[in-house]
Amino acid sequence: MAKPLLRHNLSKRKQLEQDLAHVNQEMYKRNSELATTNQTLSLLRTIDSLVLESHDSLQVLCNQITQAMVNKSEYNWVAIFGKAPHHERLELLGWSGTNTLPADQITADETSPAYLNASDPWLEHNERIHSMHILHASDKVVADYLHATPEFIGHLRDQQHVNLIQFVKLMARQKLVGVMAVGFPATVHELDNDNKELLERLSEAVGVAVDNRLLFEENQHVLKQLQMTNQKLRALDQAKDEFISMASHQLRTPLTSVKGYVSMVLEGDSGKITKIQRNLLEQAFGSSQRMVYLIADLLNVSRLRTGKFVIESKPTNLADVIEGEISQLTATAAAKNLTLSYIKPKTFPPLMLDETKIRQVIMNFVDNAIYYTPADGKIEVKLSESADSVECTVSDDGIGVPKPDQHHLFGKFYRAGNAREARPDGTGLGLFMAKKVVVAQGGAVIFSSPAVDGPSTNPDRPGSTFGFMFSKAKLRVPAHYKPDGQTVAAPAKELSVA
Repeated sequence: MAKPLLRHNLSKRKQLEQDLAHVNQEMYKRNSELATTNQTLSLLRTIDSLVLESHDSLQVLCNQITQAMVNKSEYNWVAIFGKAPHHERLELLGWSGTNTLPADQITADETSPAYLNASDPWLEHNERIHSMHILHASDKVVADYLHATPEFIGHLRDQQHVNLIQFVKLMARQKLVGVMAVGFPATVHELDNDNKELLERLSEAVGVAVDNRLLFEENQHVLKQLQMTNQKLRALDQAKDEFISMASHQLRTPLTSVKGYVSMVLEGDSGKITKIQRNLLEQAFGSSQRMVYLIADLLNVSRLRTGKFVIESKPTNLADVIEGEISQLTATAAAKNLTLSYIKPKTFPPLMLDETKIRQVIMNFVDNAIYYTPADGKIEVKLSESADSVECTVSDDGIGVPKPDQHHLFGKFYRAGNAREARPDGTGLGLFMAKKVVVAQGGAVIFSSPAVDGPSTNPDRPGSTFGFMFSKAKLRVPAHYKPDGQTVAAPAKELSVA
């Protein structure tokens, strides 16, 4: 009876020992998996930290990543190859090993000791990992694949003790951005699935890191190119402004002489003239006056850039100023068979305005209306006042302004598409300077025009209205006004060139 019981106990003990051994094996396996997971997470955190905190170049970042991988793993050697900007190959961007590396070997340059062929068939396949045994292959075979110098291969074999190299593709945004090479010692002949999985996970993180830094450096390069282009554009813009200023000054003197002599002939200083001659001379005088205003616009643009644009305010009878400008353009309007009318108020208060510059604004609005209104059209100039403000408008039944152009109409050198067709020689400065002059004196520009392609009583001639409005309180003549204190600088914030 005792023997069967003893055999039963021995069998039970043996089973317990087997169960315990199995549990130990499972625990060892789980611990190994946990250690591998911890190792992977630690490496991934380190790589992420380097990417986020490093502001160095791509080569320096690659050296930092490879050094971290060597320090936190059993790898003897790690290298990162990436695409070079002007070469069809994968350059050695950075590498680290268990033994100390000379500084001139760590930094990649144009004389890189090794590179990979970007057209290698393996890179076109779905296979993520490619193996090469250095000790079991001739130097020539390794050199042909790795494209490495004999000194570099000897360093890997003799100094870093690398036997097996695993080449892993670095992918990001579903494209190849590089290759990571990982060197193992002679004790490793083939990689198990855990190591392959670890390399693949690491390759994903490194691929994203390399891709992000490549994008960053490309953006920095593009930014530098844009900055250089902007500097060139500013220089060209400055040269253009200087030319405009010089040309305007040179044109103003002879044009003043032409205008003066035509005026003398009209006044009879050189003898009696016929009706036909007077009509021709009046048109010439009007054209020269428009040229004077154009030159003044060009000079004012130049003054805006140099901060020399000022408003010289003095008591001005705006009603008489408008009447004077209308009288100069009446003949031009009549020659185009246009009706130009001016609704002048019987009385109008004097306002503190820069008379010369406000004349330019009125001339520009009326002159534009004449140019862009077809024959048999009507142009109406109206000046009115209310308890708090004064308003001047120039309305026509001309070609109008297309809706897409209306937002940009007062921009520097901007012209609407239909305006360029009707008047190819325009400069696009008139409305720009008109707004600057009005705003600089505390006023606001008035503009309205039905969309050319929208609802209108006459789609072919929708017309437009330009004008300005001023507050009476801002432009009231002081009770103790003194002419010697009339110059007032225009507000700097209103004088920036658009």
